[in-house]
Amino acid sequence: TTLFSLEPDHRAWLHERIALRFDAMLAQGFVDEVRLLRARGDLHPDLPSMRCVGYRQAWEALDAQAAAGPGAPLDLAGLRERGIAATRQLAKRQITWLRSMPQRHAIACDQPDATARLVQAVLQRLENGTP
Repeated sequence: TTLFSLEPDHRAWLHERIALRFDAMLAQGFVDEVRLLRARGDLHPDLPSMRCVGYRQAWEALDAQAAAGPGAPLDLAGLRERGIAATRQLAKRQITWLRSMPQRHAIACDQPDATARLVQAVLQRLENGTP
C-alpha cells in the first residue's frame, strides 16, 4: 500500500501557515467557544479534548484572567504566542513521525503544483496496479 505524505520543504512556510490559521481561529471566536465550554461545568482541563493544542492554551489564558480578578483583560497576545508555539511543536512531531516511514511518497505541500503532483502520483500508482 502506498502512503502519500504532504510535507513542506520549507519550515518558514509551515510556520506562516500555522500563524495564519491560529489568527483565523481567534478572529472567528475561538476564545468565546472555549468560554462556553468552560461554562458548561462538566469539562475540565485534564480531559483529552481540553488538552488539545489551542484549547489548552485558551483554557490556561482564561484561568489566568479569572485569577487576576474581575475585569482583568485576557492576555490575547500571550495566548496567540503559546498557541502558535504548541502547534509548531505538534507539526514537528507529526513530520518526524511521517519521516520514519520509508515507504511513504512525500509531496512538497508548499510548492504551487502540490495538488497536481499528488494527483499525478496517485494516477500513476493506479495505472501501474500498485496499491
